[in-house]
Amino acid sequence: MYNFFATFCLVAGLGAQPVAPAAGPDDPTAYAPATVARANGLTRALAGRVPLDEAQYIKVRALHLRMLAERQALEISLSGAAPATRDQALAAAQQRYEAALAGLLRPAQVVAYQNLRNSFTAHRL
Repeated sequence: MYNFFATFCLVAGLGAQPVAPAAGPDDPTAYAPATVARANGLTRALAGRVPLDEAQYIKVRALHLRMLAERQALEISLSGAAPATRDQALAAAQQRYEAALAGLLRPAQVVAYQNLRNSFTAHRL
């Protein structure tokens, strides 16, 4: 009986696979490749105009991933809604994004971002 139990434990221990941690909301593997590519592009463009340190870069990239996913979900869920309702929901999401971004940036960086945002006429970064 002891040999059977020891063999069973050995086989179970060797056959067990390590459990991978679940993908969190900031993990790029949790998003579509197109979303990750767009978030990377947005983050690179912002970092090129507003100098970010490495920690800020990672946090801003995660923020861009969340923002793009939220926008996509809103556009899908509100596809049949009135344009005013959709615009209002997207504007609220944009305000949340800008507030979160302002929380990640230092004051001088916030001023640089606002100047950058105000210089665009057709779209926002």
